[in-house]
Amino acid sequence: MAILALPALTRPRFAVKRPAAVVDEAQTTITVQRLDTRKFMLLMASAVTLNLLVIAGINILMTQDAFTLQELKSQRNTAMDEKDAILNLVNAKNSPVNLSKAAIDLGMIPTSKIGYLSYSDKEIMVSK
Repeated sequence: MAILALPALTRPRFAVKRPAAVVDEAQTTITVQRLDTRKFMLLMASAVTLNLLVIAGINILMTQDAFTLQELKSQRNTAMDEKDAILNLVNAKNSPVNLSKAAIDLGMIPTSKIGYLSYSDKEIMVSK
């Protein structure tokens, strides 16, 4: 029963006739709206362009930082290689065979007794 109470879905629609003054006013408002649309589109295009330029600038700065970082990594690797070379040289000189050769070259001789140094307040004594 409720279906019969609904209004008809299809009705004929007729165009409303407007006087000439109303038509001119409507065309003027359409022209103003087109100008506003153009200004809006220009504003949006300039905003998008500005955003792209900012993103490009940030990208350039990040790329420069990446090159700086790469250079610093290269310098660090060079320093680490030099450090390893120096440590290898020190280890070679600190080997027992090289230390004994250096001691013999200085005129040191092995001893059978060990001598200790004891320090007192008034005098230095060598105990054997």
